[in-house]
Amino acid sequence: MRIKRDSRYIGIAALFVVTSLCLNAFTGILVSKILHAGEGPAKTQIEVKNISAKQAKELIEEGNEVFILDVRTREEYNEFHMKGANLIPIQELEQNISKIPKDKKVIVHCAKGKRSATACEILKNKGLKELYNVEGGINQWKSEGYPVEKPE
Repeated sequence: MRIKRDSRYIGIAALFVVTSLCLNAFTGILVSKILHAGEGPAKTQIEVKNISAKQAKELIEEGNEVFILDVRTREEYNEFHMKGANLIPIQELEQNISKIPKDKKVIVHCAKGKRSATACEILKNKGLKELYNVEGGINQWKSEGYPVEKPE
């Protein structure tokens, strides 16, 4: 069997191959854009920093803009709390995210550190960036002799 080597057929075949390759590349780009639509620029991973009571005290004393968030219950807060602490019980945290400034360091504490760790994850998922979880909570703070306030 002899293959005709007509230049028309070679030109058509070459055009077909180039067109197929271009369509394949275009389809790949289109599919990639569809799969990644809405992702926007790559987000930097936000980490919650676990800090000691001493480190929390130092952050507060630095005078930098900090927001102290107490996620304990109102009853626990009324027993004693850190000076300047803002009470938002963990059960009410998601409904009150707007009360927490996004442009400040947020120091989160509870009694022992478990609820505050959970609260930090909630806040991280809501877009807050500088989050500090006080390990050992206010109990550790108090046991190290740092000042607490009691309602009068």
